Amino acid sequence: MIVLPALLLSFWLVLQYAIAAHVRHAALAAAQDAALAAASGDGDAHAAAGEVMASVASMSSNVTVEPVVGVREITVTVRADVLQVFPIGEFDVAVSASAPIERFVPQTERP
Repeated sequence: MIVLPALLLSFWLVLQYAIAAHVRHAALAAAQDAALAAASGDGDAHAAAGEVMASVASMSSNVTVEPVVGVREITVTVRADVLQVFPIGEFDVAVSASAPIERFVPQTERP
């Protein structure tokens, strides 16, 4: 009598974990692509991350991309809310990736 509800509960929890893991992996790929695009100097971090996160648009919402430019590197943080298949808890993802900023250094200025 309790077997079927327990089986359904475990199925929903496994499904929720799988969706959260998939969105996290997509967000990490989006952050890496955005960091590389922005580090090259002529790329747009928001556009690069948006292209990757569009593939998981049905499983995520409220996607934000935050590039932070430092002296030598750029760090991009991608945040997203994960679709809930089980009505307990809220799941969100936040991942970051960094890339060195590409710049030309003339031969005479190199160490």
